[in-house]
Amino acid sequence: VKNTLNPVWQPFSIPVRALCNGDYDRTIKVEVYDWDRDGSHDFIGEFTTIYKELCRGQNQLNVYEVVNAKKKIKKKRYIHSGTVSLLSFNVESEHTFLDYIKGGTQIHFTVAIDFTASNGNPSQSTSLHYMNPYQMNAYAMSDEPDHSWVWCGVL
Repeated sequence: VKNTLNPVWQPFSIPVRALCNGDYDRTIKVEVYDWDRDGSHDFIGEFTTIYKELCRGQNQLNVYEVVNAKKKIKKKRYIHSGTVSLLSFNVESEHTFLDYIKGGTQIHFTVAIDFTASNGNPSQSTSLHYMNPYQMNAYAMSDEPDHSWVWCGVL
């Protein structure tokens, strides 16, 4: 955030795996820099927290002192370079295919296998399987099913 001593950052998203690899007690280090146009950003300080603390959301426990260790060593009266307050924290679950199955989702799955090679290459117009862009092939026009297909149903 440019041109302010009291920045309010835009909300952002980060996967839990990237943040703490699913370890809610793993230390998360946050570094704060002062942005410079020439790319030589100045280190303001840092603080640490853990996922469990962030999950508490906005409260007095989620106000962090940003400390620059080098300044702390050089200046006896140095306390911190400011504070960072957590304004919001939201966890959004992304369900996997397995989650849906465990939740009772039923899937009807059908497989069809054509074992006939005698019909020719389907990319050639002489094949019964040829997909003509202007008309249906013999199978598409047929009312009778092709008996060379094997149908398997799985529930």
